[in-house]
Amino acid sequence: MVKYSFMIIMLVLGVLAAFSGCTGTDGDNVSSGNDTKTQNEIDAVAEELVISINGGLEEIDSGLSNNSEVLSKTGLTGEEAKAALSENLLNFPWAISSLVITNDGIVVTAVPGNYEEIVGTDLSWQAQVQKANSEKVPVVSDVFTMAEGFTGISQSYPVFSASGEYLGYTDMTYKPETFLGRQIEPVIEGTPYDVWVAQTDGTLIYDTKSEEIGNNLFSDSIYSDASLQEVLTRIAGEESGSAEYIFSDRTWNRNVTKTAFWRTAGINGVEWRVVVTYSGDNAGEEDASSPAAAGSTDSRYENLTAFVDNAAAYAKENGKEAALKEFNDVDGSFIDGELYIFAYEMNGTVIALPYQQELLGTARTGISDSNGVEFIDGLIDAAPDGGGSIYYIYPNPEDNFQKEFKLSYVVPVDDEWFVGSGIYLPEIPAEFNISEKDELVKRVKNARDYAQANGKEKAVSDFNDLNGTFADGGKYIFAYDYEGNTLALPHQPEYIGTNRLDLLDTYGVKILGWESSVAKRGGGFVYVQYFDPDTGDARLKLCYVSPVDDEWFVGSGIYTESL
Repeated sequence: MVKYSFMIIMLVLGVLAAFSGCTGTDGDNVSSGNDTKTQNEIDAVAEELVISINGGLEEIDSGLSNNSEVLSKTGLTGEEAKAALSENLLNFPWAISSLVITNDGIVVTAVPGNYEEIVGTDLSWQAQVQKANSEKVPVVSDVFTMAEGFTGISQSYPVFSASGEYLGYTDMTYKPETFLGRQIEPVIEGTPYDVWVAQTDGTLIYDTKSEEIGNNLFSDSIYSDASLQEVLTRIAGEESGSAEYIFSDRTWNRNVTKTAFWRTAGINGVEWRVVVTYSGDNAGEEDASSPAAAGSTDSRYENLTAFVDNAAAYAKENGKEAALKEFNDVDGSFIDGELYIFAYEMNGTVIALPYQQELLGTARTGISDSNGVEFIDGLIDAAPDGGGSIYYIYPNPEDNFQKEFKLSYVVPVDDEWFVGSGIYLPEIPAEFNISEKDELVKRVKNARDYAQANGKEKAVSDFNDLNGTFADGGKYIFAYDYEGNTLALPHQPEYIGTNRLDLLDTYGVKILGWESSVAKRGGGFVYVQYFDPDTGDARLKLCYVSPVDDEWFVGSGIYTESL
């Protein structure tokens, strides 16, 4: 069941392998290796990103201000207060929760409904609560560790009574990388630029290489190189500037010289350094397409499963140390074209990744692909109980590290670690646009809110009504309990009441198992291949699921191409 978010100020101790062994140059002028035109373009992109990020923060601030006005009239509790928070939260479907906290730090209202259990909790000891209540102004917090295990940001707005008495504040919590990705990715799409965003304490809250999010630029010995520290210190201490330094390219393959321009984004006192970087290594990369021949996927999948099963057998026969040495050898026997073996501990620590060895030893749980699918967690979900498959988007080393759809198959070696590999599916569109995903998430959260407000029996009945608002063709709402029992499936009523926990799609993806695991973690995205009522075919589907309570969850999806 989703737990509430304790806003504990976070000191993240991370390993940013990309800077391993690198040196930097300090100064106002970047190297002559990049012409003035390119420098001006990078600086212009940095400025555009600041405008975009600030615009997004101001939109949230405006929504919270409207909530504050309502609460000033209704009081901090009651159905009207809850309705105002719920309506505003649905305007930001990617956000997590919204609270009302009194002037003495007590939570008195919480939405969505699965956060109601925190009402009455005393959070007065938390730094963000103390700041909001002492300064009585809008606040954008630093990152904090949420009870669910990931990091978040709280953006808040004060509430005053009609007579001017300070009552408390209302907030909204969200993942910084989700918010920033929405503001950044449309700006840099199709460009050769990378972007990272850091707090002034060095904590990375966004990076185009998602593995780096949460790391700290100052707290690890990897950054002890004096010239590199000088550049990073400048970035943290100066609102804008430019510099050069050397670190890994976006594919983690080699060190390159990066030109960096940075600006500062933020409202209500927060300062985020927005750093745009460029090197010639990404120039000229095209979206090369080499789609698999029609009907060839099945044979490739058979080769994939045999390849992984052989690797697991090799590990059991030769031992972990010898096996990992072989798996990490780019000239070894477990590299075969697009197929290569990766290996993880069951806790998400990388132990074999031949083309990205800088990541060895790092924990990658919580890492998501460009559509928000937390694929490392998905691999961990699939590995026990004999293994299985999942889909996600990942750079293809055989295609200039283009981001492509990937079908991976994993099997456990023992209870402690697992091996896997994957085939790329460049013929499958790899991206869903922001508006499509927003509509999907809002649709599911609206169904969740309806269920919480009206109860399970009525909600399930309405979800199954083909003439109702929840069964709109391929946009239908489905519902299951965590045991895999089917509650709502309007276009396939024959499955209502049946248990489908062991349901697999064509390529071994444990549909209900994956969806249930994600819902239990608080909700999120998954990919499955499933029947499309609009076409009658099985098609790849990006689903979003959300818990209603600790017994059942709801979901919906967006379909793309057939596999």
